[in-house]
Amino acid sequence: MAMLTRRHLPALAGMLAPLGINLPGIARAQGNWPDRPIRVVVPFGAGGPTDVVARLLAEPVGAALGQPLVIENRAGAGGNLGSRIVAQAAPDGYTLALNASSPLVINQFLYRDLGYDPATAFAPISMLTTGPLLVVTNPRLPFATIADLVAEAKRRPGALNYATAGNGTVPHLATEMFLREAGIQMTNVTYRQTPDATQSVMRGDTAVFFDSPQSIQHVRAGLLKALAVTTPRRFGAFPEVPTMAESGGPAISVEAWYGLLAPAGTPAPIIARLHDVFATAIKRPEVASRIATLGFETVGNTPAEFARFLAAEPPKWRDVIRAADVRLE
Repeated sequence: MAMLTRRHLPALAGMLAPLGINLPGIARAQGNWPDRPIRVVVPFGAGGPTDVVARLLAEPVGAALGQPLVIENRAGAGGNLGSRIVAQAAPDGYTLALNASSPLVINQFLYRDLGYDPATAFAPISMLTTGPLLVVTNPRLPFATIADLVAEAKRRPGALNYATAGNGTVPHLATEMFLREAGIQMTNVTYRQTPDATQSVMRGDTAVFFDSPQSIQHVRAGLLKALAVTTPRRFGAFPEVPTMAESGGPAISVEAWYGLLAPAGTPAPIIARLHDVFATAIKRPEVASRIATLGFETVGNTPAEFARFLAAEPPKWRDVIRAADVRLE
């Protein structure tokens, strides 16, 4: 393979000039980066866990880079709208996405056209946080374990209902995965938002909800009962809650995670610098402790590790969606 040396640069610059590509300009842009504020697009509404994580990191990351981070909430189409904005942005390190599994992994099997290819549109930087779903029920119901829930569902097929916060969401698909693995039938009651679904279990309108890890606060207040976490091991933020297998259920594995990405083609030195500052910031004690109150653990893995994770996830969700015949109306 031929090696590119300094003597080749004039010829290369001459070939690229008609295309409007200026090598010295690119080098200067990377060398001065960042010289203006960095936009972090959160493709979900303000106040949710993705937004909270982004805003927790804005100050320490901005201080490390010497430029402010501007958090921009662009919700819509299950996260596709904000994700598309980042996918189509210039790959210059000034537009990032703090994103989650639905726009990056799941929605490609639910929407006809995302407006981007999740496998090629982004440069992964780091998974920042992860946490299990909490399988919660009403404390007045006679379920102490997942095994109790499965036994009752088998005794009365379809009689028990479960809450979801929208078709095709992670809690919905995790429940469908559980039903398939356990060999039981339950009835889906769909709510518009996660708090509505959580409240339905508190009232006793629904029997169970695969809730976000934030619901541990309601468990500890006695408003909900936690039957299991959906990760293969007990979770550090609430070690008292057993795993699905320990609670007598199928050993499914579902995580709620948030990660940082840039548009594909963002220069490797910028990706490396972003990884360094975000992975450092997420491990700061004051940030990690606040993340823990949300029911998450900090991660900060490498771009390569995050890329491998993203590549391995789609088949799992594709199979669940097809088996349950999940459709968006």
